[in-house]
Amino acid sequence: MKSIHFKISLLIICYLFINKVNGQDISTQDNLTQQIWTSYKMTSKVKENTSIAAEFGFRTISPKAWNRYYVNPSVSFSLPKIMFKKLQYKESLFGGMSVFFTDNNEVANRLELRPYQGYALDWPNWPRLRLRHSLKFEERFELNTSNWKNDFGFRFRYLLELNLQLQGDVFQEAKGIYFPISAEFFWNLVGTKQFNDVVRTNVGIGSVLSKNWRGEIKVGYNYSRDTIVEDFKTNDIIYQARLFFTIP
Repeated sequence: MKSIHFKISLLIICYLFINKVNGQDISTQDNLTQQIWTSYKMTSKVKENTSIAAEFGFRTISPKAWNRYYVNPSVSFSLPKIMFKKLQYKESLFGGMSVFFTDNNEVANRLELRPYQGYALDWPNWPRLRLRHSLKFEERFELNTSNWKNDFGFRFRYLLELNLQLQGDVFQEAKGIYFPISAEFFWNLVGTKQFNDVVRTNVGIGSVLSKNWRGEIKVGYNYSRDTIVEDFKTNDIIYQARLFFTIP
């Protein structure tokens, strides 16, 4: 119980620090914005190699231009080791359907249906260090809610994520704390009217709070076109708070 209180306190301190930084006016440049992302994800293992998940999230931006709400149901299949069985690695296939609703301030709201498919490789996959490679294809159906005109987009994403996890060797209360560091690259093969990202980086701190719960705080940089009228010149500072629950 003492360890859980320590981890929760650490995440709260990080959250307050990020809020303080977020409260400072760094948006004086025309192409620099700040975003806050929050999400809650539930995962359940239905078979030995099959998991299903549902994620719910909210995103907003400053200067105020839009709010985004989304739900993301997904399924993941772990692949059996066929080659190099002695190596510590994990392969999986995943897919799902994200649904985004964007409440725009000055232009028509947009509804996006985003089916996707992907492959993930965790290698090396050690207790203290995990390196993840994730490849994802997304088909994007973006609807203008004023006339329901559809814009089709198609993009490819590559994520490289390093996860360093503490084991409590020196400080027992720190066991379960981890540091996610990532870089993600986007290839917009067919662009949509809104949200055509190019590159995104993140660094953060997370904690395994219990057998079923964990949380993360992240800060990152995103290069994108956020609005319909802008070119690829938007620089976004993104603050994230994420909560995960594994259904027993």
